[in-house]
Amino acid sequence: MRTKPSVRERPKTVAAERRRARLRQELAARLAVSSLVLAFTEMVQLDHESASVIRLTALIALSLNLPYLLAFRTGRALRVQAYLRTLIDVALITAGLYGAGGLGAAPYIAIYAVVPVYSAIVFSSVACVLAVLFATIAYLTIALLQVDGVLPFLQPPMPGAWAMAGFNLLVLNILGWLTALIARAYRRNRRRLTELYAELERAHDQSLQLNTQLQLTARRYVLNEVVAGVTYEVRDALQGAFGHLWLARRGGPPLPAEALDHLSRVEEACENAMRIMSTALDNARRPEPEHEPVMITEVVQRVVDLKTVEVRRERIALHVDLPARLPLVLGTSFELQQILLNLVVNAQEELRGRPGRREITLAARAEADRVIVEVSDTGAGIPYDVLPRVFEPFYTTKTGATGLGLAISAGIAERLRGTLTAGNGRAGGAVFRLTLMAAPTEPVASDARPTDPPGAS
Repeated sequence: MRTKPSVRERPKTVAAERRRARLRQELAARLAVSSLVLAFTEMVQLDHESASVIRLTALIALSLNLPYLLAFRTGRALRVQAYLRTLIDVALITAGLYGAGGLGAAPYIAIYAVVPVYSAIVFSSVACVLAVLFATIAYLTIALLQVDGVLPFLQPPMPGAWAMAGFNLLVLNILGWLTALIARAYRRNRRRLTELYAELERAHDQSLQLNTQLQLTARRYVLNEVVAGVTYEVRDALQGAFGHLWLARRGGPPLPAEALDHLSRVEEACENAMRIMSTALDNARRPEPEHEPVMITEVVQRVVDLKTVEVRRERIALHVDLPARLPLVLGTSFELQQILLNLVVNAQEELRGRPGRREITLAARAEADRVIVEVSDTGAGIPYDVLPRVFEPFYTTKTGATGLGLAISAGIAERLRGTLTAGNGRAGGAVFRLTLMAAPTEPVASDARPTDPPGAS
């Protein structure tokens, strides 16, 4: 029974399968070219010796597929094997051209182009350049040896053969080098696309984790509110019952000892119940967070890093407008990030699919002992009848939404001794303003530059 590869083994498995697929394509291409060459020798009238040389080289190329396959299965020096196969193919084509006349086969030099073009697409640009150079040198060597009388002319060269050979070799080199450049650019873009896809996956995973944390916070918030409300009401009712029990035991005519014993047990049970209610109320109260100095520019930059790829994919521009120096603020990094991320997500949902200009801007400024962070968009804005209820729990105008995001964000801002308000910009669109207390420290230089991050317009 075959088992699925582990996460670490999966990339190796994919790469191995890709190499096997490339080898199958290479063997199929060699089979097709060799078959076409054999068919060419049958259709074109060549003398017996030339046809024999061409057929022999084609049959050798076909027979080499099996040794190539066996060598590939060893898994050793696969790149060297690929380069060696490329050079052998060029050598066989050169032998075939010699059989077709050598210098007299100048019109057929274009057949060399099959190897460098295929090498550039399947192997690398280096293999393409290597094939072009080797083909040029090999053919010129054959032609010069024929001119010097070292090798015989199987077919007499036609007048102007050298000019034709030089022109075809020039075209071959231009084609080969251009193909190498294009293949290099293609591989670079493919690597960049892979990196962007990996970045998108990381950002998506981080967004999912933060969304899960937001949902857990929302559930705790609702649970705390429900528990606190119910407990408070039940405790008031128990206090009333406890008062009547106290009066029943100590006021009015004396009661029998048995009745007093029962009332004492009921009173004790009420005291225990009220003690449990008080404990539940103490636990339901959200503890005051420990405020610490936080660099708000770093929080904004983390939010931008999380959302840049996603909003770029939706063709929404994400702008950042931060001054060079901002005071530290009092709060916690996670809760401030939670607020700003929620505001950016709301703006993203508002702009998604809208026509026209789609932009989200995060801006910050210092005013006296406060730092103000604004998240604005170019959407339709907040209707005036909705504006007073924006921060109410469970109030929402979106289908499928819980109506807790802004309520939780406003609650967090209040616990951090700040405020979160909503409004509409002068040019349209919603504007959410987060006001935070500045920490009692000197302003520090911000690493973030007041320039726009990568975004899609």
